[in-house]
Amino acid sequence: MLTGCTSKAKDLTPDWTRNTKAVERTEQMEMLEPGSPVEKEALERFDRFYAEYSVDAIKDGVRGLYAENAWFGDPFHIVEGIDDIEHYFLVMAEPVENCTFTVDSMQRSGHDYFARWTMRLESSAAKGELIEAIGMSHVRFNKEGLIVFQQDYWDTSAMFDRLPVVGYWTRLVKTRIAKGLEK
Repeated sequence: MLTGCTSKAKDLTPDWTRNTKAVERTEQMEMLEPGSPVEKEALERFDRFYAEYSVDAIKDGVRGLYAENAWFGDPFHIVEGIDDIEHYFLVMAEPVENCTFTVDSMQRSGHDYFARWTMRLESSAAKGELIEAIGMSHVRFNKEGLIVFQQDYWDTSAMFDRLPVVGYWTRLVKTRIAKGLEK
């Protein structure tokens, strides 16, 4: 009981310096050749994997999309290594009734790829509601066409607004900000 009272709770706040370090680490790697057949297949695999985000799809495809030492970050968490990425994706997909990501556009700048996507989500946490959000993924592939770095950016309030209790508070904050902008 004493250790429970004195132990420090795990800090779930993402440490964004890890993002910078992951970008720097992947800059030294031999990356995917632009315009190659490997690039085409890697982008198609990315598209297919996220087209149906489910427990089964994750189990079937995550290890064919991400490298063993891949780095993944989103607004909720940062995970490193294929085992932790797979575990994180499975935990996130568990309450999902239906989830799709449509890649609306993919742009390349050097070895960086930027996917603009639309997420459509139905979850047991927000029964009967379709949650839609747009987002962006910054992705880097290794020379074999596997993801070594992915940072997702999206508005999490699209999901939080529909949750009991939390939704009330996020909507309240948004309303106050909007009223402040009207002045």
